[in-house]
Amino acid sequence: MNIRLSILCSLLFASIASAGSVSVAVKPDSEKKPGDKTKPDVTRAVWLNVHVTNSTGAKLDGVTLKWVLYAATLKRGADSISIEKSGEMKITVDANGRYVDVATPKVAFTTIPYHTVRKGRSSQVVEASGKKFHGFHVQILNGTEVLGEAVSEAVKKELK
Repeated sequence: MNIRLSILCSLLFASIASAGSVSVAVKPDSEKKPGDKTKPDVTRAVWLNVHVTNSTGAKLDGVTLKWVLYAATLKRGADSISIEKSGEMKITVDANGRYVDVATPKVAFTTIPYHTVRKGRSSQVVEASGKKFHGFHVQILNGTEVLGEAVSEAVKKELK
């Protein structure tokens, strides 16, 4: 009888210890897209490389990876942060320390930097405009339960 009780307790302890044992590491990556040399526009494609590690004893089958990319508006006086693009993916991660690497789709951020334009003998100042990458928020969900999460420092500051 004591053996059954000890097995039951060890299984119960293992399930409690494994709750929230999914770690998420995110590395944003980007590339500058070639543009027209006559225009000052700068387009940068940004995506997230997400590394999900499952330390639990159970396989995570069909969990949802939810991602959000935030943009900062460059227009002077309009210090706003907004959601530029978000999405969801179904992933599967084997048990016991296995991991999976996932890349999100590329999202284009177009900016026009502060610059001057010559018009005859005079110059005209053109203010910066557009949106640039500001940060990210990634969650691993099993239904509505959050198993793991990663948020960039810039977004953490905005959420406070």
